[in-house]
Amino acid sequence: MIGVEVPCCSHVAMPTRGEAQALAAFVEGNPLSGDWMVDIDAPSKRLVSWSGTMASELFGDDPRTWMRAGQERFAAFLDEITPALRHHQRTLCFRPHHRHVLGDVHASVKLLRERADRPFEVLLSPADMIAPSMMNCLDDHLERMFTHLGEAACAVLLCDIVATAETAENGLFSPCPLGEGLLPAPLLARLLRDHVPATTPIIFFPGNIEAQRASVGM
Repeated sequence: MIGVEVPCCSHVAMPTRGEAQALAAFVEGNPLSGDWMVDIDAPSKRLVSWSGTMASELFGDDPRTWMRAGQERFAAFLDEITPALRHHQRTLCFRPHHRHVLGDVHASVKLLRERADRPFEVLLSPADMIAPSMMNCLDDHLERMFTHLGEAACAVLLCDIVATAETAENGLFSPCPLGEGLLPAPLLARLLRDHVPATTPIIFFPGNIEAQRASVGM
């Protein structure tokens, strides 16, 4: 964690109502790459980051990420950054992704259980955890995500996914505002009601926020 001039973060989550205080600062990069940095001047004490990959590209497909090498590197990263987070009174919130070391519900719950006394959190971001191969059982996967992470997550990031010309080749969807893609908004609305506490912040992608809120009954 160092002080750098720009950029302090890639995005900032702000409330649409009430006090204008930053909920979270999103930082880019790969924590497992060895050159990941966080700016201590980011405008929130909650820093949101990917958990990282062993691949050379941030969303590359590298099986080592889920094997012993990736697990050990991630554990070492957590141990290394914990003192700095505590010193600067920051919390590191991981945004799971199906290509990263925190790629599914099991890995996310495991982190929260094993590092319960550390300054780490998990963001429930269903769209990031959905791979094209999961679409045949999409409803089941979403149900499982909310059942196990709905109460444990510090916030929920609601966005949608669309297939592009590259999806069949690279195995990745592209994110878009909620209601403009493949995810079933009525199911998400029910899962929010059933599994997410009313006090848990809901984060939307920029663009027509009111329409996105309305799509899940907010």
